[in-house]
Amino acid sequence: MKTDSIRRAVRFVGLVLPLTWAPRAVMAQGTATCSSYGVGVTTATVNQLLASAVVSAGELMAQDQAGDVAVPGLVTAQNVFAIANGGGDDGSDAVSSATLGAVNILNGLITADGVVAMATSTVGDANAEGSSLAHLVVNGVDIDDNPAPNTRMDLDGVGYVVFNEQIRTSTGITVNMIHVVLQQNVLGVTRTTGHIRVGSASAKVS
Repeated sequence: MKTDSIRRAVRFVGLVLPLTWAPRAVMAQGTATCSSYGVGVTTATVNQLLASAVVSAGELMAQDQAGDVAVPGLVTAQNVFAIANGGGDDGSDAVSSATLGAVNILNGLITADGVVAMATSTVGDANAEGSSLAHLVVNGVDIDDNPAPNTRMDLDGVGYVVFNEQIRTSTGITVNMIHVVLQQNVLGVTRTTGHIRVGSASAKVS
């Protein structure tokens, strides 16, 4: 009788374990890559990336930080920190973030007391949850601290700005919390002369 009970128990375990054991056998796997930076400026004369973290395929984590940073006449920021995390051994998730303290763009045209950019990607899903702006002000006017994705505002004589910019692909997402597009109008033709990005995070799993 005891032997029969043991045999039945063994058969039961054999039926159950394949459904619950070794989750990695059924978990979707991928290749995670991610990056983030605090401030990025590109113009005809300036090309700077400040506090930048990059994780390539097969790597796990990278981080960078800076105290006060400044690109004269364009942007200043305090307490800039960037981190990128490539997830576990199976490469199934990627997370990156950029955080900044007080930010001042174009000599006070745009200011914020804090900026957080977050990008998270897994196989088949990506989001910007956790991204935020604190006390956002444009040209002296308070703006919603949680603007909808890809909120655009024109800046007279400067170009335009996109808040909470979210660029999605089939494998991931890039988040730019403040993206100023510098433009000039020459003889009736508007052309882009530069970009200022503050709080950028990207994550991809392919």
